[in-house]
Amino acid sequence: MKRLYAGFIGATALFSALCYGQTAPETPQDYARGIEMKTEGRAPWYQFPLPEAVYQQGAWTDLRDIRVFNQQGTSLPFALQATVPPAPAPQTVPLTLYKLEPQPLQQKDEEGDRAVLLKTPSGVEIRLDSQRDETLSGTWLIPLGEGEAYRSLSQLRFSWPRQSQGWQARVDIFSSEGLRHWQPEVIDAPLMDLASGDNRLLLDKLDFDSRLAFGAKYLLVIMKNASAPLSFTSVTGQWQAEHPEPQRVPLPAQGVKEADDTAVYRWARPQALDALTLRPAQDNAVMPVEIDYRSDEKAAWRPLARTVIYRLADRPALSLPLQGEVIEAIRVKAINQRWGDNLAEVTGERDQQTLVFNAKGNGPFLLAWGNGAASSQTLALETLIPQQGDKETRLDTLPYAQAGNLVELGGEARLTAKDPAAQRGQLQTWLIWGVLVAGAAGLLLLAWRLWREINAGKAG
Repeated sequence: MKRLYAGFIGATALFSALCYGQTAPETPQDYARGIEMKTEGRAPWYQFPLPEAVYQQGAWTDLRDIRVFNQQGTSLPFALQATVPPAPAPQTVPLTLYKLEPQPLQQKDEEGDRAVLLKTPSGVEIRLDSQRDETLSGTWLIPLGEGEAYRSLSQLRFSWPRQSQGWQARVDIFSSEGLRHWQPEVIDAPLMDLASGDNRLLLDKLDFDSRLAFGAKYLLVIMKNASAPLSFTSVTGQWQAEHPEPQRVPLPAQGVKEADDTAVYRWARPQALDALTLRPAQDNAVMPVEIDYRSDEKAAWRPLARTVIYRLADRPALSLPLQGEVIEAIRVKAINQRWGDNLAEVTGERDQQTLVFNAKGNGPFLLAWGNGAASSQTLALETLIPQQGDKETRLDTLPYAQAGNLVELGGEARLTAKDPAAQRGQLQTWLIWGVLVAGAAGLLLLAWRLWREINAGKAG
């Protein structure tokens, strides 16, 4: 009985040690693969766009299983940021100014506001209502060119002859599609050119708060209450192109024909896709298709899109925008057509992520990935790099690390590794069952000994 009791105490002690022991620090061998990152200089932070292998070979679609180590094997803090090209510089274009001659009209509207008839030298007439008691100091018509850029105008910059005594006025700007109905764009904005000794205060720009009204083809500039007679000599328009979308990493899928009109495309591991591009193999092909997808091999197929794919000289391939859906495979069925010998080309796309890491210790540094037991350790960029005053952290100010050799670390087995909590839970379950079985065995042994003692007493 003493041996049984001692064994029970030992099992309990082992159970406690295994369940509540501290987790060992991570090492590069806890991850399947890696790539060296070489740095120049002694900057505190470097950036490194994630290579395609990280997306293709990682254990988790959300990239939680990436780590950065220095040469001593110490884990380093890092952040991930979408790779977005720098915004293009603002574009400018000279615009044409047409001076308008105002002719007051006698009639007034029901509220007593007066109207003005504006005429260009070529005979174009514009009726301008509701000018109230403000003095018109000048009016100009600006025709806009065709194209989306003109609707994106963000600023007008005016030029005028410099006045020795200085000058200031207020300006309204209206837009119109056909010179009849006008929409306000800028109301009562100041322009000025003032001097004080050797100092000059020049305000020659007017900013639009938002995009111009849809269909705007003309701008009407109205100068009011100018302190001195003045006429604009030129005007320049400026617009800012829309900020570019994140760069994408192409991930080709492997296709297998399932039937004459159906093909299934798979990726080596499920991917959180931001776009899907499909294109027939044959030139000049136009093909209606139905597309289904699944998130893993055991999941049911779900509809994704019913569309038309094509391969034409003057048309880009069809690109389906996605919202980071996790996709392991897609099934493409041609409608009233057959695939033939060549399947369509299918490429998944993911927003490229740039790694930003703290270069503490000696290099070369190591980017490691592929660990089913990993949990996310990604920091926010503003946490990794403390903000200085009002300055925002910008990737284009950080130096790049250069890609070095690919490194085989813990291998494929690390992709299916269990996290420590799951391992402890599984171990706890086995230990509990072991203790219960041992206890039951002890009770049976005790009962057998009692039975032998009772039988021995009766025989005596």
